This record gives sequence, structure tokens and C-alpha cells, in this order.
Amino acid sequence: MTALYPVQDVFTRGEISPRLHSRASLDLYRAALSKCENFVTLPHGGIRARGGTYFVGEVKNSARKTRGIPFIFSSDQAYCLEFGDQYIRVYAYGARVGTVEIASPYLEADLFELAYVQSADQMWITHRDYPPKVLTRTAHTVWTLDDFEFLDGPYDDINDTATTLTPSDTGHLTPKMTSNTTPAGTASAAAASADDFRMFDRDKTQHLVLSSGGDGFIRYRTASGAQRVVDAYWLTASSKATQAYDFFTAWEIQGSNDGVSWTTLDTRTGELGWGNGETRFYDFPNKSAFEYHQLVFNGGGGDDANNSIAAELAFHVAAFDQTPFDLTASGTAGINGGAGFQAADVGRAVRLLGSDGVWRWAKITSRTSTTVVKIVIYGHALPNTNPITRWRLGTFVPGKYVESGSLYEERLAFSRRFSVYASATGDFDNFALGEKDDDALEFVQAGGGQANDILWIADSDGALLIGTSGGIRALSGSGIDEALTPSSFKNRRSRTFGCARIRPVDAGQSFLYVTRSRRAIAELTQVQTSRYQSEDIGQISEHIPKKGVVELAYQTDPDPILWFPLDNGELGGYTHQPSQEVRGMHRHRLGGTFSGSGPDGSTWAVVESAVVTPGQNGVDDIWLFVKRTIGGVTKRYIEVMQPPFEYGELADAFQVDCGLTYAGAPVNVVSGLGHLNGQKVDVLADGKVFRGLIVASGQVTLPGGVVAAKWQVGLPFQSEADTLELDVGGQDGSLVGRRKKVAKAILSLLETDTTGLEVQSFLRGRWEAVRMPSIVAPDGKAKLYTGNVEVPIDDSWEGQGRVRIRHVNPTPCTIRAFTPVFEAEP
Repeated sequence: MTALYPVQDVFTRGEISPRLHSRASLDLYRAALSKCENFVTLPHGGIRARGGTYFVGEVKNSARKTRGIPFIFSSDQAYCLEFGDQYIRVYAYGARVGTVEIASPYLEADLFELAYVQSADQMWITHRDYPPKVLTRTAHTVWTLDDFEFLDGPYDDINDTATTLTPSDTGHLTPKMTSNTTPAGTASAAAASADDFRMFDRDKTQHLVLSSGGDGFIRYRTASGAQRVVDAYWLTASSKATQAYDFFTAWEIQGSNDGVSWTTLDTRTGELGWGNGETRFYDFPNKSAFEYHQLVFNGGGGDDANNSIAAELAFHVAAFDQTPFDLTASGTAGINGGAGFQAADVGRAVRLLGSDGVWRWAKITSRTSTTVVKIVIYGHALPNTNPITRWRLGTFVPGKYVESGSLYEERLAFSRRFSVYASATGDFDNFALGEKDDDALEFVQAGGGQANDILWIADSDGALLIGTSGGIRALSGSGIDEALTPSSFKNRRSRTFGCARIRPVDAGQSFLYVTRSRRAIAELTQVQTSRYQSEDIGQISEHIPKKGVVELAYQTDPDPILWFPLDNGELGGYTHQPSQEVRGMHRHRLGGTFSGSGPDGSTWAVVESAVVTPGQNGVDDIWLFVKRTIGGVTKRYIEVMQPPFEYGELADAFQVDCGLTYAGAPVNVVSGLGHLNGQKVDVLADGKVFRGLIVASGQVTLPGGVVAAKWQVGLPFQSEADTLELDVGGQDGSLVGRRKKVAKAILSLLETDTTGLEVQSFLRGRWEAVRMPSIVAPDGKAKLYTGNVEVPIDDSWEGQGRVRIRHVNPTPCTIRAFTPVFEAEP
């Protein structure tokens, strides 16, 4: 029989499904493996043993599940956040950031349904059962988690019942004045009359001569020297504003605590064209409290500069400085389905249409009964305390909070059920709806014809992608390159798969997302403006994501790889470079064990979460949250997968898991390994391999008194690759399925420690080591080899030409090509 030499020099399709193991006619077949475990498929074509994982620390409570979330300010300032049961810890570049720990409301069971969106030093965190929060970094070690306040919206429909809401106060700085000094405080004006109080009497039909000339002031001093914070005001002109008594056209709002020294809070000029009885509204940022507030004006008095007149001035006390007051409902109809106010309504927004026809908004601060709550008023004071018939309750209550978020065209957008809410342009707190192009906006039934829940939203080129359980839609402006506005929008359906509640990732030219079943990963590509299509990227490796995808994390450097923890504890990998036809999946089992990991009785460490952040050396950090059994106790550790070995010194190779590095004076013992007590570890000590050493009392000792200056110590793992039955074409047809016998395997290697490399017939059980004595130095240290090696194989005729390859040492291994040399029956 003639010996055949079918070379396989490309592995870019990775580990393919067992359903394809005889599909030799497929183009992808000769670039695939039947098993690719702890090897990474490379864009260049070969496979390389993955880097080990560096031990960062134990989570706060190993008895509870934790999740990692990235916080990336820039490529130079990136963090990994440990979200645990009701706490958050902060890590950066392989270490915990000081003792930073932030209390959070999130329970263990809800951690993997948290959604987040980040801009600079702020991250908005959402979940349907929790009020939205904002995490803020003000310094490297200073972090806070606060409630996120939606300013004025969004809301349920306007009340259409007979129920009225009556406020007991208005949010004014002043009470309803009946004289210059009653009921409290002191009112005065430049004209100094007994009627100065009429500027604060809640009566817009009564006007006051403020000055006999074109300039003057209106002033109010709070009672008992109290200092208050004012952040808005409204002015009503006289009913004779367009006659000789013209309204003033320029002014300043000032504050003082002694009536002598004044601080300017707001300035207005060119306020022309006042109508009779017209009211205008103004607001300004302010957190300073004052005893005196005044409006100092000029430009009044009309054409003859005589008698400046106005009707009303209302200073608004900032909501945070108000004393909450009652809002009383006349009944329960229209409130929570007729149940009335509930304890869960605390924090809920209420929109109120005042008697002047202007909407204000308030927030519920406490509940007294089903018909009485306390509120504070935001924005502007109410004109009076009359019953209000037109009102709207805020949309967000427990179980109905926003569920996901994204930034899009300088808007902060959130979704819930069938709706998308987007803030005003450049004003992330403001969700007050309007008709201007930069006003906030709301889209209902964004899921399209089917009533499918929105599970995530994401910014893409020219559209806000809306992932629903029934597919993906694209929300954008109505024209090409037209901005999304309240009056210009289109909402298009794409032919895509339904989505899971798992955050998608941006993979450069496309998006990668998890389908509804969590058993497949799809790629979303744009085919034309606002139109997209999906492809199941894992179809040829369907058996890997079918184990249940937990979350996605995408690495760009040094190689484009998608990482995804699986329900069975494995870490899935997918090398993704579609421009070069590189699309290969691989699986990773981390060193160590957790009882019951594998359904077949095998055990391995369980990867529960994965996060990618930019690293300090230009290579991305892959943070892994890993569960193991150590000394009979469940431990959860945070680890960082190390960069792959490339063109370096062997002693620097880090090919162990949950490991640590020692560098210093040559020693025989290293300590600090308490997290691995009782475990068998591998050691690479100055390039020499020691396997199966036991950690005792946090220490490990090299046998025979050997000392080393550079140690890599950690749990062992081995990289394994099983080949497919190659079809080189027989004289009378395919060789697939015919009997074959492999005599040897030829491996093309790059920077590989051949002492750890072994080959085995797929049928026979004996592993054949790569025997190259010249590669091992006289002192027992390994050397890296680049070139071809031949390994004889003990095979039988039933082996079908398939071979197993494994690398067992804590050293580098890269396989560029594989050639089985076999004979086949004619």
C-alpha cells in the first residue's frame, strides 16, 4: 500500500459539531478539529495553547455567585467590577483597588440580569425589579452608587377618571402673602408701598407698581433668618404690559444672607415683547442657600420710563430643600388599578397640570394612605393649591422599572417591555417629552407586530438596535443620515433570530448576540441603511453553545476572540475574523475541580463570568470568575487570563491556572499560595518543569534542593486537539470510512516545549511522547523548538487515520500544521 501524507495546515474552523465529522466534502472540513480544548485557533491558521490564569483574589463571599462587569473610562483607565450579593468591589490591572466596596441593592439571584450603560465616569445600572442606579467614579478610590432620577418622565396615560389630586403646598419660597409681613417673612419692592406683598399673593390679576422709573427691585426675606435654595422662578406681566406700563426687559436674580452683599444667581437680557398677563418661566442651576432673594430689574417703565409694573413673582425652592407636603386624592380610581397609593409608589414621579395650564412634575417621598402621599415639586412652583384633574403617574414602579440601556446620538436611552425612552439630546437626566428635535422621546410597541419584550438595546451605525425575544429592530431617523427626533423616526424589522436577555457585543464590523434559547450565538450585520440580517456563527460548532451561553465578552488584542462562559462551567471561545474567513470555536476547561462539573463524572473548575478590559501592556485583560472545590470547600476566585506566549523567554511563560509568579533571589521555597492549600500544582522554575507538587501551609518546595529565581506556580491544565478523518481522495473515490493505519504524525511547531507534547492513535490508548533529547538542556531545563517533528504511532487498521494530540507541561505549545502518515485500504 502507498503511504499517504495529507497535510492539515489550517485549523481556523476550530472544534466542529459531531454531526459534521464525516462531511469531508465541505470546504471547512480540512480546517477543523473534532476536539479543540484549551487550544485557541489563531487567525494565522494554527492552534496555540491558551495562556494560564493569574490569581487576583477571592470574592467577598465564596458561598454566593458573583458577576464581573467592565467599567472602561478609556484605554488607559479600565476597571473590573465585582458584583456580589448587595455589594460592589473594584479591581484594576490584576489587583483590587484599595478597600473600595460599595453597598448595592442587588441580590445574588438578580446579578446576571443586570443591564448597564456607561459614559465617561458614570455607569447606569438597570433591572426591572430595581429603581435605576448610577455608579460614579470621582477618583481612583472614590466610587458612589446613587439613585438615578428621571427628570419629568416618563409617565402612564393622563388620568381619565373623576379622581382629583390636591396639593397642600406649592413649592414656593414664599407663602401666600396677605400683607408685607404675613403670614411669614417680609416682602418689599423699590416703590416701598404697603402693597409690595401683591407680587407674592398668588393673584395674577392684581398688579403692583414696582418703581416710578425704569429700574428697581422685588425682594423677599424668609422668616426667622431661614436660608433656602432657589433654582427657578416664573414672572407674570401686568394686564397692562402692552400699554404705557411696559414690563421690564432685563434683570438679575440675586441672593444674600445679610441684605448688603449680593450673589448673582441668574441674569436675563433682551426679554422683549411681553403680552398682557403673560407668564414666562426660567430656571438655573444652584445649590447655595440664602435668607434674602431679589429680582433687580431695568429697562421698564414703557416709552416714557415711568412706573414699572408687574403682577406676580414665584421663586421655586429646589426640590432637595423642600419640606415634603401632602398630595391628597379624592378617591382611588385611576391609581394603581383602583388600589390607590401603595408603599411601592415612594420614589415615583407624578405630573400635574396646574390651573395656569402648565405641567409640573413631583416625586412621591412617602405614603400616608391609599389616598395621601407626600411630594416635593421639581422645576417650577404651582400657581395655587386648587384640586388638579389632569395628572399622570410615573411609569416606573417595582416590576416595571427600565430593563436595559444604551447611548445613542447623545441621548441616554432605556427600554422596558415594549417601549423605548430616550433623554433630551445632551441632557441625560431629562426625559420630559416634547416636540423639539432635541426633546426627549418615547416609542411604544417598538417590538413591532408581535408583542415581544425588549431584552436589550444597543448603538449601531445609524440606528438604535432593539433586541426582542422575536427578533431585532432598528430605530433611526426617517431619512438617510437623519437624526432620531420626536417627529422624525422609523422603526424597521430585520430578518433576525429572537434574542436572549444577554448583553450583545460589538465585534467591529458586526454585532454578536445570543439567541432566545441561549443555545446559539448569532452575528448581526448591516446589509443596507437600517436593515440587518443574522447568521448563526456557531452552527458548525452547535454542540458548544448548546451547553447554554451565560454571557459574552469580546477581546480585540492580540487576537479577536469572543469568550462566553457556559452553563456546564466550560469557557467557550470563538476566534472571529470574518474578513480572513477565520471563524473557529474552541472550549476551555480551567485547572482545578468543582464537584459535579461534568455530566460524565469528570470535574473541572467552573467559569461563572467573563469580562474583557483594556490591559496596561496593550493586550486585553480577560477577567474570569471561577468556582472550585479547595480543601472540600467551595471557593470563588477572580483570575486574569494571561497573554499568550509570543517570542519571549521560556521562564516568563505563564501556562498554569489560578497561579502566581515569584521573581527575586534564587529560593527553594515560595509562599503566598494559601488559596491553593492541599492542591497539586505545576511549577515552571527558571525554565525547568516540576509537576504534581503539593501546596502545604501556603508553600511549595522544589524537590532535591533546587533553587530558582523565577517561578510560575499554579494548577495544571492540558491542551488537547483531536483531528478528523482526512480525505485525500482515493483512486476510486473517497477514503472516508475505509480502514486506515497511521504509522506516524508530522507536526510543524512554533516555540514549543516538545517534552510536554504527546500523540496518540484515536483508537489505541498509548500516548507517544515527542522524543527529542537535544531539546532538553543538560540541567534539565526545557528549550523551545521551532520546526518539524515526527512521532511514531501505534495504531490499528480501525483507527481511521485520526490522531489525538495533547500538551501537558506548563510551557508553550503552538502547532502550525499536522500531517498524519498512514496507509489506507485500496
